Parts: sequence; structure tokens; C-alpha cells
Amino acid sequence: MKQFCIVYFVSCFLLFLPQPVIGQHNNGKTSPEMQVDILNRLGTTYNEKGNFEKAESLFQKAIALSRMHKFAKKLGQSLYNLSSLYTETANYETAIKLGEECVEVLQKQDDKETVAKSLMNLETCWRKRGMLINVMIYADSAVKALRALKKDTLLELALWRQGEVYRKINTARAIPMLKEALVLAQRIPELYNLDNIYNSLGQCYIEPYTTVYDTKIAEHYFRMALQAALQYDKVDVNDNRIQYGNICTVNKKYKEAEHQLKLVYRDALAANNNDQLSVAAFCLGELYFAMNRFQTASRYLKEHELLEEQYDAAQKKITTDKMAFNFKTGRVETLNKLLKQQRELQRVKQEQVSFRNNVKIGISVAVTLFLVTVTLVLYRFNKRKNLLLSQKSATLRQQLLLTQMSPHFITSSIASIQNLIREDKPDIAASYLSKFTRLTRQILESSTGDSISLDEEIAMITNYLTVQQLLYPGGFNFTVDDDGMDTEAIYLPPMLTQPLLSNAIKRITGSNQHSIAVQLLLKDNKLLICVSDSGGPLQPGEQQRILESRDISITAERLGAPVTVKNITLEDGTVSVMTQLEIQYVTDD
Repeated sequence: MKQFCIVYFVSCFLLFLPQPVIGQHNNGKTSPEMQVDILNRLGTTYNEKGNFEKAESLFQKAIALSRMHKFAKKLGQSLYNLSSLYTETANYETAIKLGEECVEVLQKQDDKETVAKSLMNLETCWRKRGMLINVMIYADSAVKALRALKKDTLLELALWRQGEVYRKINTARAIPMLKEALVLAQRIPELYNLDNIYNSLGQCYIEPYTTVYDTKIAEHYFRMALQAALQYDKVDVNDNRIQYGNICTVNKKYKEAEHQLKLVYRDALAANNNDQLSVAAFCLGELYFAMNRFQTASRYLKEHELLEEQYDAAQKKITTDKMAFNFKTGRVETLNKLLKQQRELQRVKQEQVSFRNNVKIGISVAVTLFLVTVTLVLYRFNKRKNLLLSQKSATLRQQLLLTQMSPHFITSSIASIQNLIREDKPDIAASYLSKFTRLTRQILESSTGDSISLDEEIAMITNYLTVQQLLYPGGFNFTVDDDGMDTEAIYLPPMLTQPLLSNAIKRITGSNQHSIAVQLLLKDNKLLICVSDSGGPLQPGEQQRILESRDISITAERLGAPVTVKNITLEDGTVSVMTQLEIQYVTDD
């Protein structure tokens, strides 16, 4: 303990000494290389304690010292430390820049382990930003690097994460990756990842679009995950109980499901873990619906709803704290750049004094000041412009989310489901409740990202129209035609089609003909979304009212492209109305 205190004191003393003084003592005790090591160790300690600002300062000093003395390997390691810190604080853009520089530096120094760790960190950053292609590239690169390194402990983790990437897009490719990770994890189960791998394998067999759907196999893997957690990773026991309990519900093993979920509920209640308690309450609600115990199910679902509101409030505070840290970090970086520019200008002036006359010096200073002024003006202008655009985009997205999740729609849906329960139609009520819950999750999840796949958008369209069928007497028919395109490879901005669908539903209310047709076409490198209804031709002034409606106008403003409304003649000679828009899309290519 005394030795640690002495080292800590010396390290702090060195940090606050001026650089010339440190240089004078290099020959005596502390070399620059040792200073870098001390800075990195202290930074790591502060990072583990959650003091991100102090850790950031120490890592930045280690990077500056490594650049000054051209310590390439230590520079790469310091860049990795700072990149990891920014990943933890959700500053993914800066973390990616530092991580890419780290890989570039250390590949020349043959530090394969740190390169592999940095690749895994970059994969995490791109995963958080929702760039699937980059996530796959870095996940594959990390596994390839670790195979050459023959580091089984890291390879097992990288293979699991690689399998997690492919699990949601190609389960057939993900399963061999996860099974290879499982073999490595079984050799050293004390690394506490065995239950995670079993869990991922179980998920492969119940993904919505998997080609190997089998709830029995999934149940086997979830049971193995729970057993592994009970033996090696007590922290994850309740999470695995929830997965196992849910699959038992699907397989109609209701007693086992109730036993496992009740254990989670009691533990979470005793530990005051509201997040886990909310999940357990929701799962118990679904279980009791499956068991036709609707009153008990309703009680648990109401408890889940209350806990979710509390959780959302806590998450907002955490997000605010992270944003404040990132804003302060960006401000410090800007100040450092300005100070560096000022020092550079002073150095240039001093050099010019020795070999130029006063006239040339005056001209140089004037030109330099002019350029700096223009640069600062342009920088502030662009920064303000980007901020305004970002605020406008966020405002539009929030307004559109409010139109999709309006209180009227939510209360009407719940009231209709309650009526089905009163009419003794529990199976239909449970089916619609499941669709309504899934629709709510889809809308909320899509509102946080910049893009979603066309496949996800089609799933949301289908859920939305299915729920809306319940709200209108007599219901209506609908069709969704994707023209045979590869919907999983096409990405578009979220929350585009619902305003068109909502307009079509309003038009057919009270009509004798009840049908809506959604058609998706690729035309001239653009995606054409067409929604037609059977509500008859446009009435005088109706077209203008539709285009000026709140949700349609928000959609047009988001895309910067017009929404068109027109009459069309169907094959049987009847006149219908079509609402359509054209958007630019992106693909995996």
C-alpha cells in the first residue's frame, strides 16, 4: 500500500510539473516512455472509477507525449485507451477517428493484440451508429486478426460478437460462428461468456425471418444458458431466466415458465431493480394471457407500464449527462486547436523577423489575420447552420412520432382490445394486443435511427393496418406489394408511410367498399411508395386539405420532396385516389 501511494504521488507530481522541469529529471528517474505508461495507467484507473474528464485529460497527455518523442507503439496504445473512453461516453464519431488511427499506427508496429481490441471497439461504435456494413467489416477483421494471434480468450469474444452481427441477417452463417465460440468458451468457462453464447444460439432459432426456426432447439440452448449463468455468471442469471421462461411460454410449458419468471420478479423486487422488474412484469403478463388468466395478466401489464415511465425518466437524465460531457469535450478540443494555431502564428512571426523587412512582415501578418478571420467566420457560420439543421430534423422527427403515436389512436386500440375481452374473444384480443405492442415498439425503435430496412417498414405497415382494422366497424381489406424487390438490402428514412396510410383510412371510413392497396416500386433509381384507397374520387378542395394536413406536410418537409394526391381509374372502371411519394434510398452495396 505504501509503495502504491509513493508511485501515485510521484505520478501526480510529474503531471503538474512544467515540461522543462520534467526534461531536467529524465536522466535522473523518469524517462518519457515511463511517463507515458504512468499516464495511461492512471487514465485507466480514473476511467474504471467513472471519472471520464480526468481520464480523458491523462490519455490526451499520453498521446501528446508519445507524438513528441515519436513513440509509435505507445501512441497506438494511448489512442486505443482514449477511443475506448469515447465509446463508453457515446462520442462515437471521435472514437472512430482515434480507433482508425490506432489500427494504422499499430499495424506497422506488429502489436496484433491491441489492433484486434481496437477493431472490436470500432465494431461497437459502428453498431451503435447503425451502419451494418461497417459492423460486419470490423467484426470479420477482428476475428481474422485474432486467429493469426492465436489468442483464444479474445477470439472467443470476437466470434460471439461476429455471430451476433450475422444472427439478425443470416442465421445460417451465424450458427457456425457461435458454435466455434462455444467450443472455446467451454475450455475456460470462468470468463463468464458461456451463457451469452448459449443465449445467442437460442435466439438464432426464434428470429422472425430465420430459416431454421425451431422452438424446441431454442428452449434447449436457453436452458443451457441458464445453467451456465447459475454456475459461472451470477449477474446474468435473471436475464437468462427471462429468456428461458419466455420460450417455455411459447412451448406451452406454463408451470416452468411461471416458476422461472416469478423467481426473477421476486429477486428484482427485493433488489429494487426497476428495469428488470419491468421486464419480468411484462413477460408474466404475456404468460397469463396465454393461460387465459386475463385479470392477472392485466395487473402485471399495468405494473410494467408504470415502471417503463420511471425508466424513461432515468434514461433521459443519463443521456443528458453524456451529452454535457461530450459538449464539454468538443469545446476543449476547439480551444486546444485555437491555442495551437495561435502558437503557430507566433512562431512564424518570430522566424520572419530574422530575414524579412518590416513591410513584408506587415503584409504577412495582415494576410494571416484575414485568413484566420475568414476561417473563424466560416467555421461559426457552418457550425450554426449544422446545429439549426440538426434541431429542425429532430423537431420534425418528434412531431411525426407524435402524429403516429397519438393519444386517440392508443386509447382507441386499447378500448377495442378491451371490448374483445368483454365479448369473450380472448384469442383475438391476445393476438391484437401482441400486434399493438409490436407496432408500438417498431415505431419507437425506428424513431431513434436514421434509417431502417424496407423489410422492417413493410412489417410496420402490416402491423399498423392490422391494428387499424380493429378500430373500424366492418374492418377493411388491404394488400402490400413489394414488386419482388430485395427488401432487406434497401434502406430508407423511418416513419414515411404511416401518414399516407392514415389518410387512406380516413377516406374509406363509412364507405361501402373497404380496401387499401400499398405498392412499392423501384423507378429511375428511386423508391416509389403508392397508397390507394377505395373511398371514391377526390371531392372539391379535398386534395388541398390532404396536402396541408399536419402529418403529410411534415413528411414532405423531411424529404424535401412533394407528396402527390391524384385520382386513378382502376381496371373495373371505378375511380380511386392514390397518394404517393418518391424518395432516395440506399442499399447494402
